[in-house]
Order: sequence, then structure tokens, then C-alpha cells
Amino acid sequence: MREIYLAKAEHIKAIAEIEKSTFTHPASENALKMFVEGNDAFCVVLLEDSDLGSYCTVTTVLDEAQIINVATAERYKRQGCADAVISGVIDECKRRDIVSISLEVRESNAPAISLYEKFGFFVAGKRKNFYTDPRENALVMIKNLD
Repeated sequence: MREIYLAKAEHIKAIAEIEKSTFTHPASENALKMFVEGNDAFCVVLLEDSDLGSYCTVTTVLDEAQIINVATAERYKRQGCADAVISGVIDECKRRDIVSISLEVRESNAPAISLYEKFGFFVAGKRKNFYTDPRENALVMIKNLD
């Protein structure tokens, strides 16, 4: 059974494993704790029969949110997991009276850009050479919730 939750301390190890398999510079378990324990951050997780399949980390400042990372375990890719966590993030942001969500995405990451556009994010700008390994521009995307 597929369920969406706010992450708890018990999810950090599984989130860190997905980070390691997905990103060149993964966040440590210690760094990921802020998304579970902090007041200005949260993490939405997708559990498939108690197995962590996907997650999205988010920071907030006042009434704005920024998506930090979205990732899905290899065994759950192309099953709508990222869609589900993005939907969960939007719901949580509305619950917190957030008025806009922003993110950066690699300019070449067409699947992610398409996913965000599906949820109403639009390209608001570009950050030159934002990413390393390999060096690449980032598109800044925003979704207004008000």
C-alpha cells in the first residue's frame, strides 16, 4: 500500500541511501536530520508497503518554500512516486500557508522539468554554472500557491 507522510527519524537512513545512489554530493544522515527535526524544513516521504520509495526535502523561510532534493529509489522509478511526493509537498506547503515554492533543476534534466511543469511550476530564471560534476546551468522554477 502506497502512503505519503512527513519523514520521521526512522526514515533518515533510507533517505540517505537514496541520496548516495542518486546525487554526486549526497547529504549526510546528520544533515538530513534538519528536515525531520527542524521547524523551517520538512521532508515528504512515499512508503510502499513500509519501504521508502521516494522523498522530497524542503526548506522554508516565512511564507516561501524551496525544494532542495527529490529522489526515488531505483526499484520505484517510473511508477509515479516523484509525482506523489511533489503532490504531498504542495499539500504540506498549503497547510503551512506557504505562498510560493521554488527550486533549481539541471537545465538538461528534461524529465524533472516536465514533472515540475505538470504541477504548475514555471521557469523564472537561470543560474549559470550552478551545478558541478558535471558543470551545468540550473533553471530556477517557481510555483505560486496563492
